[in-house]
Amino acid sequence: MSEINPTDLKTIRSDFLDNQRYRVTQNAVMKNGIKNSITNQRAIDNSSFAFSVDVDSNKVMNQKHSGRCWMFSGLNFVRFLIEKHHNLKDMELSPDYLFFYDKLERGNYFYNNIVKTATKPLSDREVMFLLATPQEDGGDWNFLINLIEKYGLVPNDLMPETTPAWNTTELNQMYNRKLDKDAMKLRDLVNNEASDTKIKSVIRQMNQENYRILSICFGTPPEHFTYEYRDKNNNYHTTGRITPLEFYKKFSDINLNDYIELMNLPGGGYKFNQTYTIDLCNNVIGGKDSHYLNVPMHDMRRMAINQLKDGDPVWFACDVLQEWNNPAGLLSLGVYDWKRSFGITLGKDKANRVQYRESMPTHAMLICGVDLQDDEPTKWKVQNSWGNKPGHKGYFIMDNPWMDQYTYNTVVNKKYLSATELKSYQETTPITLPYWTAMLSD
Repeated sequence: MSEINPTDLKTIRSDFLDNQRYRVTQNAVMKNGIKNSITNQRAIDNSSFAFSVDVDSNKVMNQKHSGRCWMFSGLNFVRFLIEKHHNLKDMELSPDYLFFYDKLERGNYFYNNIVKTATKPLSDREVMFLLATPQEDGGDWNFLINLIEKYGLVPNDLMPETTPAWNTTELNQMYNRKLDKDAMKLRDLVNNEASDTKIKSVIRQMNQENYRILSICFGTPPEHFTYEYRDKNNNYHTTGRITPLEFYKKFSDINLNDYIELMNLPGGGYKFNQTYTIDLCNNVIGGKDSHYLNVPMHDMRRMAINQLKDGDPVWFACDVLQEWNNPAGLLSLGVYDWKRSFGITLGKDKANRVQYRESMPTHAMLICGVDLQDDEPTKWKVQNSWGNKPGHKGYFIMDNPWMDQYTYNTVVNKKYLSATELKSYQETTPITLPYWTAMLSD
């Protein structure tokens, strides 16, 4: 072990005080904060909000103080395709509706895993992982597919946002306390050799309690409704009386299973053209597990560009808090001048950033455009879900170097995969990553 030597400390202090550049930075940072003081205004000024391929400019949604980015961006994707196929504008699908069932299903998913691991000690790593966060807001593309395929969709005005949906802190704290208490009861039942029938009956009762909690917080989901609307040409339409699942199947005109999730992790033992899955990465018992195809970044960009050129946006997951300027709506490696201001460089190569937990997928958004010069991307248009105040009325600019370094997942239609890529996705046996992997996004 090496301690800080008082003599060395005196030299370090003197060196700092003698450096005029760092003293200037010190004055600015102490008064205005770090990022406000070292923002590279030139990088912001040089990022024009114009794109040679631009597919969507609809108003953005606002997830507020909740971790539902994966759901909002996914619903924006589905909404766009519905509008495109039915000649609509500014249609809104209800996140509150899917959030209700996501919370309900996650409780049940937790119960089943608690029963499965009940004979393991509380000190077991898997049990500790389950009990640490019985459920949370964050999710992935496959979570959205599981919910829509099972429960369908409803328009936003039939189940609008509620205060607990906008700010999930209180609900998550209460709900997780309940689930942890339920876990203790289930573990006791298993270890006292209760019958499967008894355990299933107890879980059914617990789910009934959870339904009551979620109904109080989010409202009760509709079983039937009639959707009436006028298209862009002011023509009147009605779906008639339908269920949410019928609405999805009849009205969306898309097969979400045609869309697959790509990942980009170079090095670190991750193989390209190999599929991966993540243990305990699900929200619905019997639902679709995560299934990623690892591809080089240039191939991920190629498929995203082709989908954009065909007029459809691209769902993607990234580490949004890295090198981002929220007021300007800019994701750029040059937006902050760490070297000039602090005398340091930040970051490692992409694979090591994930292995060392410096970076991971933390946020999902929608790519709605790209600017191409000589057929190469320079920047991307991004629809966020933080309301219309940040950036360009809620849209961000992501420059291409930032995308390469901090984008980890995209979702594209399988028709954009090459024959080799499609074969790899369909025929390689997925390698299961552990539940503690950094690739398990929030």
